[in-house]
Amino acid sequence: MNIIFALEMITINKSLLFLILGLHRSGTSATAGVLHQLGVNMGKKLLGRTNANPKGHFENQEFVLINNRILASVNGSWDRPPSPLKIKNNKMNENHIRRFIRENKLPIWGLKDPRTLLTYDIWKPYLEETSEITYIFVHRPFEESIMSLVHRNHFSIEKSRKILIPYLNNKNKLRTRLKDEGADIIDVNFENLLKNPEIFVEEINKRTNQKPDYHLPAVKNFLDTKLKKF
Repeated sequence: MNIIFALEMITINKSLLFLILGLHRSGTSATAGVLHQLGVNMGKKLLGRTNANPKGHFENQEFVLINNRILASVNGSWDRPPSPLKIKNNKMNENHIRRFIRENKLPIWGLKDPRTLLTYDIWKPYLEETSEITYIFVHRPFEESIMSLVHRNHFSIEKSRKILIPYLNNKNKLRTRLKDEGADIIDVNFENLLKNPEIFVEEINKRTNQKPDYHLPAVKNFLDTKLKKF
């Protein structure tokens, strides 16, 4: 069955959005790559491969750009996370967000950018207006994410920890809040995803109305435990 027909499972006129939420260096790129292998459109223009992410980030370039602009509008950045109060008072024109969604929304699509843990409340009403959202929370031991950031950016351990703590706090608070709201949530453990992707693959395929093992061989071929550092 064509993946488009999964729309029969969700509200008429709304798309199905998989929104990945996780810290930098926590396995969000691997998770997004799996979605890509399963037929979820992660964006028309994606960030390219790097030495740190040799298989790609699977991040929509414009989505990242808007998140960066939101943070910059309150004198912050990905490595200088502003407080939630400052972000709430951001100066981003809502027309930019509406245009992005209008031009990028597909029947089944995905978004991934760790900065979304900081900017989610800005996006929330616009995404909910147009899409039924499945939230994918990616989990990795905090110290591993710290050491991976140290390795990638050559930051000190102290600086890396200071950067990532706001992301971790926001992730925990957001997951609790969304659970209380009755949101559709999938939890992904990075280590388990690499070793046993079957469970996650089945969860995604269930929501896109595919067989449980749809494209599982492609997913296993994509994932590579050798790429995991720390």
